[in-house]
Amino acid sequence: MNKVKGHYLSLFFNKCLLIFCIFIFLGSLLSACLQVKQYLNIKDLHLVFYFAIMAVIFLGLSFIATKFMSKKIFIIFLIALSFLIRLVWILNIDTPIKSDFSVMYNAAVQAAKGDFSFTKIPYFSTWVYQLGFTFYEAAVIKIFGESALIIKLLNILYCTGTGFLIYLIASKVLNEKNGRIAGLLFALYIPNILFASVLTNQHIATFLFYLGFYILISGKWKLSWLYVGILFSLGNLMRPLGPIIIIAFIIYLFLSRFLSQNREQKVKAFKYMVGVLATFYIVNTLISTIFVQSSVTNYPLGNRDPLWKFVLGLNHESVGSYSQEDVNSVMSKPVGEEREKVEKALISERIEDKSQLLALFAQKFYVMWGDKDASISWSLSEYEGAQHTFIILERLVYIFSMLCGLIGLIYLTIKKQYDFPYSLFLLLIIGYVVVHLLIEIQTRYRYFLMPSIMVFQAFGFYIIGQFFMRKIRK
Repeated sequence: MNKVKGHYLSLFFNKCLLIFCIFIFLGSLLSACLQVKQYLNIKDLHLVFYFAIMAVIFLGLSFIATKFMSKKIFIIFLIALSFLIRLVWILNIDTPIKSDFSVMYNAAVQAAKGDFSFTKIPYFSTWVYQLGFTFYEAAVIKIFGESALIIKLLNILYCTGTGFLIYLIASKVLNEKNGRIAGLLFALYIPNILFASVLTNQHIATFLFYLGFYILISGKWKLSWLYVGILFSLGNLMRPLGPIIIIAFIIYLFLSRFLSQNREQKVKAFKYMVGVLATFYIVNTLISTIFVQSSVTNYPLGNRDPLWKFVLGLNHESVGSYSQEDVNSVMSKPVGEEREKVEKALISERIEDKSQLLALFAQKFYVMWGDKDASISWSLSEYEGAQHTFIILERLVYIFSMLCGLIGLIYLTIKKQYDFPYSLFLLLIIGYVVVHLLIEIQTRYRYFLMPSIMVFQAFGFYIIGQFFMRKIRK
């Protein structure tokens, strides 16, 4: 394959990715618009006014940030804004620790005291990967004590760091002004602010993954393959998204460095890919082996029941969400062949009718990418009165942001380009959306993908701003 032919193939595939993402953003926008009606009524019209005020404030902040702030001043402003908003939130909102988060936190308290008996309960002996985050919490508790406030403060640091990384990433793949807008979007993103008070593994995992993404696309470090592999591995240890990320990484290298490069560059890219993959699996295996050899657990840090997520995800009655009926049918069987037999039977039954399966996919997309964000109920479970207000505001912001993202993607699709430095994030969006057509969905699972989405939402906002600025100058 010569370089010219490779370039045109790369151009074709990247344009296909953009078009695919346009349909995803359009579907998300329409789903959110259809669903917001069930939350919004005449009494809530004042919330639309509040949203308009928020939009004006964001517009003003974006204008000041892109026109009057030096790069150094903006970075300080972004970090301070992100940190202080979340600090005020967690100091004023008492979010109880419940569900899976409670199980892991209580286990972490035990682990900090040297008691590992909890690893024998079904939760940890089945989903062994949960030990990664549990022992991270145990380390924090061992150093600072049992107060959940310390873990929440660390959550703020990860959220602030992720916002800064979004700024760097969006600046690198598009332009610096776009990076500033993307950073501000994340700093003021309602679900992320609210979720800072929840002891979820999503904060640290997302930070580690996006730090890896930034090192990957920046190419500044000599041993970047080593750092990327380690960060992907540690992120996967906190939250097992490794398979999706590794597949996106391989395709990204193929599109950006294999198709349109000379032989020497292809060899370098291949070595880079091997280095990242080897590091990823070595670090995972090493940590897993340490857990087993130290008798903390009898099993590697993986998922001993991988079909369970598909059983839930293909449940037509629950629309791919948690189902107590499935729990009663499956969890009564021991992990292994007996449970797998039941799970395979349920999956086979649920994928038999292809027309119903396609309808399920459509319903799951409608819920996953159009419904209210679950971070509100998780964070404000003790404040029912405030939940409705935040739901309306979050939905309006989501709709406006998705509209901006759609505009940004359309612009990038029709614009003549020879390079697509943002293709990794298109791949992440597509891969994540497709996977969640098959596995269990919860709207809080959107968390990981939102930074990638915001890269394009910010660009759409930037394009709109540039359009109006040209009109004003005329």
